[in-house]
Amino acid sequence: MSAYPPDAPSSARQVPLPSPFRLQAGGELLGAEVAVETYGQLAPARDNAILLFTGLSASAHAASHPGDPSAGWWESMIGPGKALDTDRWFVISVNSLGSCFGSTGPASPSPVTTCPYAGDFPELRVEDIARASQAAVDWFGIETLAATIGCSLGGMTVLAHAVCFPGRTRAMVSISGAMAANAAAIATRSLQREMVGSMLRSNAPDALVRQAMRWARKIGVLSYVGTELLEKRFGRDQTEPFSGRGSGTDFEVESWLEHLAQKFVRAFDPWSYWFISRAMDLFDFAAHGQAPDGDAVVHRHDAGDAARAASFLRLERALVIGVEEDLLFPVQQQRNIAQVLDTAGIRTDYVELASAYGHDAFLTEHRLFTPVLASFLGDLAAATPGTLGLPADTLRG
Repeated sequence: MSAYPPDAPSSARQVPLPSPFRLQAGGELLGAEVAVETYGQLAPARDNAILLFTGLSASAHAASHPGDPSAGWWESMIGPGKALDTDRWFVISVNSLGSCFGSTGPASPSPVTTCPYAGDFPELRVEDIARASQAAVDWFGIETLAATIGCSLGGMTVLAHAVCFPGRTRAMVSISGAMAANAAAIATRSLQREMVGSMLRSNAPDALVRQAMRWARKIGVLSYVGTELLEKRFGRDQTEPFSGRGSGTDFEVESWLEHLAQKFVRAFDPWSYWFISRAMDLFDFAAHGQAPDGDAVVHRHDAGDAARAASFLRLERALVIGVEEDLLFPVQQQRNIAQVLDTAGIRTDYVELASAYGHDAFLTEHRLFTPVLASFLGDLAAATPGTLGLPADTLRG
């Protein structure tokens, strides 16, 4: 279990992974586990489960529930009558392997040394996150998921899950994801990792590590939101102009960035940030369609590789959602995902939304996302045999 942050309460249950849990790049974890929260009830036929993959920095706490009444990161989307209607669906939210909110990650103690893994955590891939989450699904005794849904990093993870576990989910929803990071996203994240990693590897004082995390997070935030939102919300406003300093005090946009950065530093483990960020850059869906003797990380992939990887998928339906103003995962990447899935013979809906919140729109614009997701999942439910939303007689706890 992760020890970071040390005093953070959590109602998530710990689901053990097979031990050793072998990672794609060759490493392994002993006694690993993932933190899981669930919403709704599993039907007797166990056919109404939705697996939710999170973004880079989110915990398993996606929505409030009696065990934890605090608002979750997708509070507006999960619950009775909401887009992910818990009167119908059993939603499984998993904290990513490698994270720091209850799942095994760099802040967890190594069973060999009893000290935190830190930089000795084995190389992580998006496929490992998908495989660990599927292990949680198996733990619940669910053979086939109704759907997988993922946002940002989760949008990559749904693709990894679909290609690693053909036929284990009927449908897939990718929101602001990518088949592979583009050069601009890789460059942005590499700069963030360089800031944080240089401090970590030099055993710098905690204050300097926190400073590096603050700077890295500010760069990340600026890659998520569009210039339109920043201009509309802040412009050149200052918190206390002409307060005796030559240039007044902070611009409001500076104060906002600092607030978000401080909040992130208090919540997230820096090594988890480094490893998950790197996993996002290494992910390449098309590599699953490459000849076995190819180099999945180095080589560029053509359309034929992506098409071959998609041919392995066993999906009834897919939904791909992009946001026009998304700078980090541009809409062209969403269009590419939809085209590849559609060409593979998968019935695919593509929806492009407009929001000044850019990449963060899925967290804030529930009025835009709710009708799209509710319609897609409603169609999926209509095609599901059996009765949804009734409690299972036997649920492992």
